[in-house]
Amino acid sequence: MSDRRVGVSDRLSGAWLARAFAALSVLGLLVTVAGVAAMAIAAESIGRKTWGAYFAMEQAMAIGTPVAVTFAGLSVLGGFAVVYTAAGPDPESTRRPADD
Repeated sequence: MSDRRVGVSDRLSGAWLARAFAALSVLGLLVTVAGVAAMAIAAESIGRKTWGAYFAMEQAMAIGTPVAVTFAGLSVLGGFAVVYTAAGPDPESTRRPADD
């Protein structure tokens, strides 16, 4: 039972939360870009290439761009959080030779 408590505290640690935030931000960015790209491919692949298809593609880009920029910013912040919460140097490696 104490093992479960250790696992829960590890999951709620700052490093785990930072990694989860960064991963979700990158995943959101990839899904957004893939969705807009799929709409553009669909608009270009329609046999008739109608104005309606191009209008839908432009609407997807108009909506997707601010969302993608937001996810890109969150991804950068998540990367900084991961680096900030990463384990520091080993205390033994930071000893000065005079400390021996």
